[in-house]
Amino acid sequence: MAGKSFSAQLADFEQMTVKNLRYVAAESIQDVMEAAMTPQRGIGQGATGFEVGKIPVDTSELINSLTSDGVKGADSYTVSIAGYEVGDTLEFAWTAPHALAVELGTKNMQGRFFVGANARKFPAFVQQRAKEVSK
Repeated sequence: MAGKSFSAQLADFEQMTVKNLRYVAAESIQDVMEAAMTPQRGIGQGATGFEVGKIPVDTSELINSLTSDGVKGADSYTVSIAGYEVGDTLEFAWTAPHALAVELGTKNMQGRFFVGANARKFPAFVQQRAKEVSK
């Protein structure tokens, strides 16, 4: 940055910081969504057990019911994240009628926690991605 004014150097540093913040946030959000969208064979497909944090798939209804800022489909989160800027709010929802029951469970079925279990990993994902930009 030699030869630049102090103000110009600060502006460059600010842009680098914003770029790094965007990278860390966007990649961490994507890490959560990829984990939440990791499919596991559902009981209707012969599964005898399940792994907490994976989305069960008997049919494609639940996994394809994801909406991300109004865009529908299993990969819709990539569109939202691609346009993400620091300070934006992104909204993700699974709109299948049984999505909440699958997430939390019922008296007849254990919850799969494909959303909650992965959302709780967000701080670890942030920490991992922050290490990438601090190298």
